[in-house]
Amino acid sequence: MLKKIHLITPALSLVLGLSGMLSTAVHASTIENPVDTAGLTGFVNFSYGDHTVNSGLSTNVEVDNYVFSGVAGDSLRLVLSTSSSGLDLQAALRGPDGSILQSVSCNGNAGPYGAASRCSTVLDQTLSATGDYYINLSDVGANEAGNYTMSLDLNPPVNNWTGVAYDEALDEALGHLGDTDFIAFSGAAGSGVQITVASLSGGLDLNLEIWDPLGNLIENIACNGNSGPYGAASLCSVAPELNLTETGIYKIGLADAGWNENGNYRLGVSCLYGACPSAAPSAVPLPPTLWLLGSGLLGLGAIIRRKS
Repeated sequence: MLKKIHLITPALSLVLGLSGMLSTAVHASTIENPVDTAGLTGFVNFSYGDHTVNSGLSTNVEVDNYVFSGVAGDSLRLVLSTSSSGLDLQAALRGPDGSILQSVSCNGNAGPYGAASRCSTVLDQTLSATGDYYINLSDVGANEAGNYTMSLDLNPPVNNWTGVAYDEALDEALGHLGDTDFIAFSGAAGSGVQITVASLSGGLDLNLEIWDPLGNLIENIACNGNSGPYGAASLCSVAPELNLTETGIYKIGLADAGWNENGNYRLGVSCLYGACPSAAPSAVPLPPTLWLLGSGLLGLGAIIRRKS
């Protein structure tokens, strides 16, 4: 689970070093935002990058409702994972006019001989209009209650990702059911890279998606974290090679293939050939006001030096 990143650019480092006059690092926005739904009623406000905490259907006839703002052209992913066996969770996505755009559900009785089990499902949708969208969650047969986690992401994300440099090992974790971590690297057209991801927790079925700077999905690959004897939990890895055709920021999405396991992983990006950029990209550009502040401090430093 990627929580926060710290942004210190070379220019900002120069500002920070001026006589200790500015010592606070610039923080990016939270990568993932937990929304505690305990005790909430009515429509719960939701945004891309949010996931629920303490969420559940308290009775078999309950319908949980969420609302979020979408823009025409947004490609979203809604992930539902139950933590209570037997709950057949279903979701309906409604457009600004209330019409159902898509509905999905999962089977909470998929165990041996129909035994109760946990389940998960995913909904991918490209929005055709700008406005408020609605999500309705309930049990398929209106005969079960239980807990769930819901995650909503924009694919690829605009800013809820963290950058990684070449030859840097990044240790992270999928920290909740349905979690997706977004990571990005800078790529140059005409270069070749290898993305290596290895699980550090047995049973984690890592699924790797990669988008180019234009937002096109160029890779989707997974490994089996249950390939031990008799399907026992095991470690797994993937290492796709890419011949880059665009210059810009490439974004990586990492999740469990079944949306039903948590665990740790390690990721690395390697340059195989060509002129690969050395610096990690940043999701949060330095605010113009901070550049002005830096310029002012530089001028102040010059004045102090002249007076001394």
